[in-house]
Amino acid sequence: MNQPINAVTIAVKDIKAMRKFYHDILEWPILNENPQVVMIRMNNAVLTLCAFEVFTEYTGLHPDSNSGKGCYLTINVDSPKRVDESFKKLSTQNVNITKMPFKTFWGGYSGFFADPEGNTWEISHNPIPGTKV
Repeated sequence: MNQPINAVTIAVKDIKAMRKFYHDILEWPILNENPQVVMIRMNNAVLTLCAFEVFTEYTGLHPDSNSGKGCYLTINVDSPKRVDESFKKLSTQNVNITKMPFKTFWGGYSGFFADPEGNTWEISHNPIPGTKV
């Protein structure tokens, strides 16, 4: 079975605030949207922001966004310099940087930030072959 991830969906409480964060601050292009769902193009995948109620009805799951989700999403870039440049830009936008870039135990270079509802993102330079799409 081929295993590419084509889409990631995040249940969100405030769709307008989350749209603003991803589109206006991170400058990610919107693929499609309606009042309850925003689809964002991410190179070879789609990030979908889904209103909490719609997510719950659609999946039957009841996520608790206040307890931490136990996962993070990673954006791999081509160099440690690009990681630093990304965090410099995020800091000028008052983004919640949860961990500044650092040299990782596995030989990479990463930092973490969170969106307005606490979804955690990593920007990483991963030198391990095959980790970039």
